[in-house]
Amino acid sequence: MKRILFVEDNEVLLQLYSFLLDDERDQWETTVAPDGHAALKLVRQAPFDVVVSDMQMPGMSGIELLTEVSKLHPQTSRIIVSGFTDQAEAADSLNCTHLFIPKPFDVKLLRATLARIGSLDAYLKDDKLRGLAGKMRTLPSFPMLYLDIMREIESQNSSIQGIAKIVAQDPGITAKILQVANSAAMGLPERVSDPVEAVQQLGMTTVRSLVLSAQVYASFAPGRLKSFSADALWTHLMKCGDLARTIMRRERAEFAETEDAFTAGMLHDMGKLMLADSLPDEFQKALTLAAAEKIPLPEAELEIFGATHAGLAAYLLGLWGLPAAIVEAVAFHHAPEMSSLKKCSALTAVHVANALADESGTAPLNLDYLAEIGVAERIADWRDTAAELQLEQFA
Repeated sequence: MKRILFVEDNEVLLQLYSFLLDDERDQWETTVAPDGHAALKLVRQAPFDVVVSDMQMPGMSGIELLTEVSKLHPQTSRIIVSGFTDQAEAADSLNCTHLFIPKPFDVKLLRATLARIGSLDAYLKDDKLRGLAGKMRTLPSFPMLYLDIMREIESQNSSIQGIAKIVAQDPGITAKILQVANSAAMGLPERVSDPVEAVQQLGMTTVRSLVLSAQVYASFAPGRLKSFSADALWTHLMKCGDLARTIMRRERAEFAETEDAFTAGMLHDMGKLMLADSLPDEFQKALTLAAAEKIPLPEAELEIFGATHAGLAAYLLGLWGLPAAIVEAVAFHHAPEMSSLKKCSALTAVHVANALADESGTAPLNLDYLAEIGVAERIADWRDTAAELQLEQFA
């Protein structure tokens, strides 16, 4: 039995929270509090497994509350629920929050987050993973261009032109957007050279994810490793993002899940950039070991670092407060069996896409996991899907 505390000053939402897990009473004991001070009193009496708090509350903000919770009970999983306009503030409070869920939230999203938080949170709290993150030359701050796009998408006067104007602020990001718009996967009859047209062709949510991944990509400069190609990695990320999203569409997943798969596909190997940038000598040892022993790179990374590039990327994304589904797909894309969510999800799509797009053949499919979640018979179709997308033609 796990204990969860919901903290919310809106009476209607507080009542919703009190009944949210009624059909899972054998797994969750639910407690609610109308403000931070009342919640803190409860936390001081006994620890909770999870505390879910609104960001903006009178008297004590969600950040202030979760900061105190982290001091009293560091093992408690801490979730902020708030509007995207507050996401930068949530991302700046890296030491007190684990996950961020945007308002207005889908109840299914919150339930799914709670279902997976146990395995994911334990993974991100691993001492060796935290130790590796501490060795990074720098952990980039939350990408503000991405936040600007989120605000534009949510505004009442949202427009393609408005998003294109934001994208055009950064020539490097603009180039990446145009590269994707002109890739073979889009199949456009003529080349696109205008950001407005590119945003129109790709769609707002795709551009949002591309901006996020491109800003992370631009935060690192792994030029000291001649055997590691950042450009080749970007091509692989595009392949995986597109294939992961297409798989979810073929499986008739909801739009939000489909876009999570695309975003995770675009971000899943960012940990390689981080290692190549901050620890090039050690990362080269891992690359050499993987090639010499003919073992998957994560296995070599575990021997060299005690953690993997997948965990490192997920750690950063978790600090930024990205949705749990994206963090989970990045964290477990080489080891999907580690997730407690046993159904076809963004994680499944990214795991499959990474394996099918991996030209080296060192990222095998976990057939036992695919059989466990009931999708093993879909593998042949997904291989055909990968072929149809002509992944090798990405520019």
